[in-house]
Amino acid sequence: MEFGEDTGSGSALDVALHAAGAVFPSVRDTSEDELELYWEQHMEELPPAVFSAVGDYCGLSIGQAAVEAGDLPLAVLFPLS
Repeated sequence: MEFGEDTGSGSALDVALHAAGAVFPSVRDTSEDELELYWEQHMEELPPAVFSAVGDYCGLSIGQAAVEAGDLPLAVLFPLS
């Protein structure tokens, strides 16, 4: 999936994305010209909405600036066998 879209699976993540306003109209919903104008007007709102939705879905607080800077902590999980 791309920013501005949901997963298409009707999952809890999709619900969180829609609730945060992170799903933009698609070409199926509106004309290409209207869609392009919508993207131009709302593009700056999209990354914070996606990070908010994913954080709500995962129960994590993930800072957009930390992701963009590559400053996320690392966790290594080993299988239990």
